[in-house]
Parts: sequence; structure tokens; C-alpha cells
Amino acid sequence: MTKKFIFYLFLLTIQCQIQEKKTEITLAETPLYEEWAGLNDSDPLHKNEMDVSWNQLTNRQNTISQYLKEKDYKPNVKTVIYPFSGIDVLNLFSFYPNCERYILFGLEDPGYPNQYSSLTDKEKLIVKQGIRNLSDHLAGRNYFTYRKMKEETKKKELNGAYPVFVAFLRRMGKEILDSKEEVIIGKGITYKGFTISLYDTKLKKEQKLTYFKIFLIGNEGIPGDGLYEYFSELKNVGIFTKSAEYLFHGEKRKLVRDLLLKNADFVVQDESGFPIRFFPEEYWKRQIFGRYEKSWNLSGAVIPEVQPDLKQLSEMTNDTPLPFPFGYGYLGTKDNRQSAVLVFEKK
Repeated sequence: MTKKFIFYLFLLTIQCQIQEKKTEITLAETPLYEEWAGLNDSDPLHKNEMDVSWNQLTNRQNTISQYLKEKDYKPNVKTVIYPFSGIDVLNLFSFYPNCERYILFGLEDPGYPNQYSSLTDKEKLIVKQGIRNLSDHLAGRNYFTYRKMKEETKKKELNGAYPVFVAFLRRMGKEILDSKEEVIIGKGITYKGFTISLYDTKLKKEQKLTYFKIFLIGNEGIPGDGLYEYFSELKNVGIFTKSAEYLFHGEKRKLVRDLLLKNADFVVQDESGFPIRFFPEEYWKRQIFGRYEKSWNLSGAVIPEVQPDLKQLSEMTNDTPLPFPFGYGYLGTKDNRQSAVLVFEKK
């Protein structure tokens, strides 16, 4: 009886220490995070402009969540990979709200560790302006353009994506518990990034978000290159991708495409992600929400594959237009009549 009591006392002590540490981290960084997110009154202009864009973004997130509740949609996975993501956490969490781990990669510098505290007041204003410019950009079209993200995150004051990620996550109601630097070491290259530990007060669970800067030139995804080992170890995987410039069409990025799909059980994307030929009907349950009519030839992007199977699936489903913009269909038509969400679930 005494041994059991001592053991339970030990567990309680450890639990209290963990909770105490969590609170210390949160309280120490909260003013900075709230400032970036525009959730306090330290900068009224920043707060008001962030309120405007996030009212629009939150309404869209609620629309997506309500829409998915009415569909046969059950992404029961623990880890989600979002290739070519930029800083689009809002769409990611809208379609995969309950996962434990989120792994994103894009072309933006991580920007972590952040040097905000050493900046002048004028330089801090530039950081916050960059955050709200990207917030407005996402609110207007529901995806980022590479040009706009590069324009803002390359500014020496902002110096990367980390402050934008934190501001967006806080606006989504996520508590920031901790952050740490992450690296993937390959042959002659190191992919830099960070992991943010989160606590979702609505779900009452901890989550982790990891971001890496990864530029795929076409020969990635072979044993020993770091990326192969990192992504091969992931199990029970979901994938989310949109506005991906058809980078997985054709054969240039075949190796990393096969690597990402190897352990995938659930895929959500627009038509610019993985071609439907990788999801044969005998192995995958295939759904389309909204309508697909064609792909879009974008200036400087990969030429999309012709996908008659996708067109046929859309015609057979005959779904109503989406109540929110998703992918390049909105860009081409200025409304949602050619926006489509493709959902592939492994049987």
C-alpha cells in the first residue's frame, strides 16, 4: 500500500511539473504572440486590420466545417503532410481538425529563432504589416501566391515564416506551448525548420505543427537523402494539398511523390495535387465535393495532365457547387462553380 501511494505521488508530482512548465512557457511568450496576432490593444491599427481579415477567414472556416459535417468525410489519421503549403494553416486545420501532428513544407525561410525583441519600433511595425498583408492575401482568394509570400517573408525584419504561423495559429484559438528548431540532414544539404507545440482549448488536446523549407528539384526521395528517411517513418498518414501548381503531375518529382503516397491512408486536395491515376478505384474510395470541369494552364507552372477519369467522376457525382472557394477554379472563374475538393480514402 505504501509503495502504491509513493508511486501515485510521484506521478502526480511529474504531472504538476509538466503543467507548471507548460504554463511558464505560455505566460512568458503570450504578450509577443498576442501582439503578432493583433489580439491585444498594443497596436490598434494592426488589431483592427487583422480583425477584418480574420472575420472573413473565420466565417470561411466555419462554412467549410459545417459543409464537411454534411458529407461522408472521416479523416481518421494521426499525422498530416501538407506539401507546398506556404503558411496556409487555416485550410489545413479546417479539413484535418483533430490530428496529433501536422507537417508542412514550402519555399519560405523558417524565420526561427526569431529576432523580434532586438528590432526597433519601426522595424516591428514592418513585421506586423507583413503579417496582416499575408492575412489579407489569404482572405481574398483562400490561397497564397508564391510571389506574395516571398515578398513579405524575405523582408529582413520579418525574416521568415515563423511570426506569421504563430499569428495565424493564435487567431485560430491555438495556445502556443513551446517552439524548437528542427532539421533534416541529407547528403550535402540541411533542411531547416521548426516545431510548434500547441494546445487546442476546444478539443482539449495537444498538437504539434512542424514546418520545413524544402525546394524539390526532382531527385529527392531516395534512401540516404534525409527526406526519404524522415517521411518513410511516418505512419497512419493523411495528405492535404491545394494550389500546388501541378508539381506532382508528370514524372519530374516521381520519387518524392511516391514517397509521400507510400504510407498515405487519406488524401484531400484540389485538382492541382496528385493525379487521380494514383488512386485506382479498386484500392481507394474516391469522392469529389463540388465540380471539376478542367485544369488550368498557369504561367510558369507544370502543364497539368489530362484527367478524363476525374471529369467522369465529377459528372457521375453531379454535386452542387462548393459554398467556398477552393483551388484554381476560383481563380479562373471568379466564383465557385469550378471549385472541387477531391477526397481519396484507402479501402
